[in-house]
Amino acid sequence: MKLIITESKMTSVLHKGLTTLFKGFDNIDYDWAEFNCGMGVCCDPYAIGFVLPDNEYNDYLFKLVDGEMYDPYGDYPEELKGDLPEPCYERPNLMNPDFNIILFDNDFALELSDYLGPIDSWSNTLLRLLNDKFGMDAKQILFV
Repeated sequence: MKLIITESKMTSVLHKGLTTLFKGFDNIDYDWAEFNCGMGVCCDPYAIGFVLPDNEYNDYLFKLVDGEMYDPYGDYPEELKGDLPEPCYERPNLMNPDFNIILFDNDFALELSDYLGPIDSWSNTLLRLLNDKFGMDAKQILFV
């Protein structure tokens, strides 16, 4: 007997898994992510961090990043390492088309895979669910 799971059923199961494993998922907050800039911590104008309500401000469940400009090591020009970069004065725009990749923590993805099976079977559903829930238009999800 072959089991067929519809997209809406998979979305529902995935959402249930997210809310079960990650307390406060439905109340997640976002703001500019940070990077270690040598002088302390600096705002990363190329990454938006999503944090669960009870976590520290820099303990991201996932990030939405500018696929062209984001550097995971914070190797940015000096002008981004000094004063607060201009974009960081305002709340991030989740619909900015430059922010096109979701970086989802691999350890968290492994927790979900214990619940849902292989990542390949639900990763596209996760991308759509996150886009819909947070009003984003990311084109790709990577597990890092």
